[in-house]
Amino acid sequence: MNITTSGPGRASIGSNIGRMYAIAAANQAFFLMPIIVLFFQENGLSLQQVFVLQGLFAGASMVLEIPSGYLSDRWGRKPTMVSGSIFGICGILVYALSTTFWGFLIGEMCFAVMLSFYSGTQEAMITDTLIELDRLEENRRTMGQLHFYGLLSQAIASVVGGFLAIVALRAVVFATLPPLVVGLLLTLLLREPKRHKLQEPHHLKAMWNITSQALVKSVPLRSIMLVYAIIASLTFALVWFSQAYQVEIGLPLPLFGVVQAVIMAGTALIARQMHTLEKKVDDRIMLMAIAAVVVVSYVALGFINSVWGIAFLFMGRAMWGAVTPLTSDMISRLTTSEVRATVLSTRSLAGNLAFSVIGPVMGYLTNVLSLNQAALIIGVAAGTIMPLIFLRLAPVWKQVPK
Repeated sequence: MNITTSGPGRASIGSNIGRMYAIAAANQAFFLMPIIVLFFQENGLSLQQVFVLQGLFAGASMVLEIPSGYLSDRWGRKPTMVSGSIFGICGILVYALSTTFWGFLIGEMCFAVMLSFYSGTQEAMITDTLIELDRLEENRRTMGQLHFYGLLSQAIASVVGGFLAIVALRAVVFATLPPLVVGLLLTLLLREPKRHKLQEPHHLKAMWNITSQALVKSVPLRSIMLVYAIIASLTFALVWFSQAYQVEIGLPLPLFGVVQAVIMAGTALIARQMHTLEKKVDDRIMLMAIAAVVVVSYVALGFINSVWGIAFLFMGRAMWGAVTPLTSDMISRLTTSEVRATVLSTRSLAGNLAFSVIGPVMGYLTNVLSLNQAALIIGVAAGTIMPLIFLRLAPVWKQVPK
């Protein structure tokens, strides 16, 4: 495997970090998130179809994850993100003009391309930039900041989107377009960092080798990705559960955006502060604590059918802000620059694979049972599986970074 280097000097690379924060904020200013399920239902989709859409979205993202990460390692971080932004803009345009399941499915596929092209690549861009600047010790803090600005932007957009929904739900979808355009323009200003570039001529073989190393051969990477996959998929399922739950408890529509904003702001603050625990708490203990909070949230939602349940929606969903920067940093430290984006994309692949199972199951349960019963079943199942996974991993977890 031959390696070459490429990239500009230190003077031009320093602006990458700030621009990456701004890009994250622009790309996550999704005004439609607090009302997207209502928008689907307004166009004739059932809640089960909504979960099917998200399952197909996760499946498409899963198929694209490894090729997109490999493309980033081989082609470059910047062109990969630019391409992802273009697909995101196309996706929101299709959403805004669609009225059927199949139209929304096309939009979901565009978003799947955007997500997969950014997944792994933005974290790899951050790590590679910090390595060139000799500031790798700031990696976890910077990862947390990246997610903080993105989630904070989503929180602000949620409040605005909730009130725009009073005018028209489709207007909220159109409002999401300008931030994505700004994100594309900012991405064009990025500088490719110096790094080792993969020169393997056999692309499929290279992708297979990297993926099998991450998911099978490397015990530390495999352990981190398995735990991430289950926790992330459970928190993502709560995103789609939240709006149906808020309808059931009779929450006024303008407050949908406020609730989304509070959850996103809390998630953002948790992501921002994760680095402060780095020297105080073992990373493995933190992963166990995060899993426990998610399970407790689901079980509690199985019994609560009032506004108090929003507190547990907050707890469960906010754990995404903890598990993502934590595992991003752990994986980045276990990989090298020529394969970093592919390995980080493998983590997302594992999460999408888990959600492609959990999402449709939860959608089915919400269709044939009550929301409380669906949450309780998922919570009990997760509460049974997670301890078994941690016990199974205990003998080999000494190889996972502390």
